[in-house]
Amino acid sequence: MGLEKRSYRKSRRLREIEDLLELRPRSTAELAGRLGVSQRTVQRDIEELRSLRPELREDGQGRYFIAKEADSNPYSLLLRYVTFRFFYHQAPTHHQYFMQELHRLVKALPEHIRRLVALDLEAYHRRNLPSDRVLEMVLRAWSERRVLQVDYQSLQGRRTRRELEIWFLELNRWNLALYALVRVPGSRYTGPQIYKLARMSNPRILEKTYTIPENFNPNGLLSGAWGVTLAHRKAQVVLRFAPAVLPRLREGDLPGPVEWRVLEDGRAEAVYEVNTDPDGYPFELLGWVLSWGSLVEVVAPADLRARWLQEIRTLAGQWLEAPPPTPHLHRRH
Repeated sequence: MGLEKRSYRKSRRLREIEDLLELRPRSTAELAGRLGVSQRTVQRDIEELRSLRPELREDGQGRYFIAKEADSNPYSLLLRYVTFRFFYHQAPTHHQYFMQELHRLVKALPEHIRRLVALDLEAYHRRNLPSDRVLEMVLRAWSERRVLQVDYQSLQGRRTRRELEIWFLELNRWNLALYALVRVPGSRYTGPQIYKLARMSNPRILEKTYTIPENFNPNGLLSGAWGVTLAHRKAQVVLRFAPAVLPRLREGDLPGPVEWRVLEDGRAEAVYEVNTDPDGYPFELLGWVLSWGSLVEVVAPADLRARWLQEIRTLAGQWLEAPPPTPHLHRRH
């Protein structure tokens, strides 16, 4: 029995060394510290791996790595790299299968890029992440078309239990937060609503199943979204941009206007078709406009322009009337 256990531990250790060396070069001392064994044990394992993996090599610094051929297609590189970066920032889990998928993505990158990305992968391993299975359960429920039960927290902080039919997942272009387009069984709304995954907790997949309508078109609902607001209602918004903003607008990563013209004074005026909340208010757009300060002006509609001016007056009144903060002087010791 003891021999079988030692053989199993060794086999598992060899697989882990192989996995680590496929990501980036490592010394035997680093591997020993990572695996919790002696450096001599790692050296013996390396010698055994050489017979199994002829592509195992040693670099000029005495570190070992396993050379891998990467796909030369630049779009394959783009897809794998961007996918890794997104989940590096947005997936709070150390789930075994998820980590295997991250490793698979990284291993497929060209060697000089893989070495750099592997450092981020190790940093991700070291994160003290909460046990949060929301993303996993949302994806499973969507894949199996089973109703997902969650506790959902509103913006006001109130938690309620909901049953959700997951129809689609969308990213907010500004913060890359994940949202689900869902139908709530029994709701007076027959179409999908938007739910933020970060506000979900205590997920549980139910036995109930559902069908996504054949005529469901998420692009029709999300076109015109400045973030993730669905197109239950739309409004035409006219914005006027200072000349300094024009190069930024031409970069092409912002929602496209339906009309565009440059004025005689060098400013530009653009008309956008924007999704609004049920009351007809394009709140996502207003936050973006205010972030530009004096460089962007709301021209129309009149009620949005009034709201924009009111926000400016409120900010000015709040900060201009406040006494200046007292500077804290730090003495050198």
